Amino acid sequence: MYGTGKGDILRLGSIEKRERINTVVLSYLIMQKLLVLLRRYSRCETMVDDSNTMSNHRPDRSLDFLMKGKVYIEELPPDIEPIRGFLEKYSGIRPKDIDEHIHEIRDRLWDIYPYVCVGHFRFLSLKFTLDPRYRIVLNRLLAPHSEANFLDVGCCVGQVLRKLAFDGVDSSRLFGTDLEPRFIEVGYDLFKDRDKLKATFAAGDMLSQGDESSSGHSSLEMFDGRMNIIHATCFFHLFTRENQIRAAQRMVQFLNPDDPDVIIFGRQVGTTTPGDREGAKKTKKFLHNAASWQDLWDEVGKLTGTAWRTELEEMEESDARLDGHTDETLRGIRFGVFRL
Repeated sequence: MYGTGKGDILRLGSIEKRERINTVVLSYLIMQKLLVLLRRYSRCETMVDDSNTMSNHRPDRSLDFLMKGKVYIEELPPDIEPIRGFLEKYSGIRPKDIDEHIHEIRDRLWDIYPYVCVGHFRFLSLKFTLDPRYRIVLNRLLAPHSEANFLDVGCCVGQVLRKLAFDGVDSSRLFGTDLEPRFIEVGYDLFKDRDKLKATFAAGDMLSQGDESSSGHSSLEMFDGRMNIIHATCFFHLFTRENQIRAAQRMVQFLNPDDPDVIIFGRQVGTTTPGDREGAKKTKKFLHNAASWQDLWDEVGKLTGTAWRTELEEMEESDARLDGHTDETLRGIRFGVFRL
């Protein structure tokens, strides 16, 4: 049997002390990490209010809402691969840096305003290229001697315009507008193309006739009568029917009146039973099926002295669940609007 000397006891005591210190430090670090995650995951989904300003928007950060449906996800969605390749080829970002870059940009956008599409990384989706109308539009823009202008309404970070530029379109004929100018600015940092993209952006409110730039003129007036193609994704479903008509009237104002081949196209949330749905802060949003969508554009035509034919089809893959809803009538829809 071996005895335990005084020196051995002191050494054992030192070891135990260090272990206790290490345990305390580790516990502290774990708690700090948990606090960071708690703050991040307590962010909740809100939809844009049907109003002319963003000043009153405040995200509800309650954990109760989080438990009803995750609207700020940490993991990149499985369909993110196309944007990885795009950021590598178009923006020159090294593959190993892309995911970190995406998370950093997403969090900046979330701090500006916590849209569902931001929390779910859907602002990076390139699924709009699956719309057959995208190919038709791209071919028109790439046609020899084409002078057609393209406007993306609700452009967010300008991902649609960047894809068109990457596909060979002269970016000087690409235009974008969004209510939130900071989204446009973040777009330059996302795609790292401030020095090469020639597209024109203007921040403005599609529902207001009085939005003014620093020069005192409406920031959106620059588009009047100049556009041949308008893209609007995740836009109309944010508003009441009355305000959808207002926005559509403004789009008609943007279109070249002498071009019989103008087109408005995009995707949005639709429904099998058209009508009002309750959005954030008890606001109303009007969702469409094919018949109600045509009715809306018939009314727009009467108000603007124009006539329109619409197309609408359901998408197989739907992003239709908003605000944690499980409404089985919701559908993801693609649409086209054509001058008669």
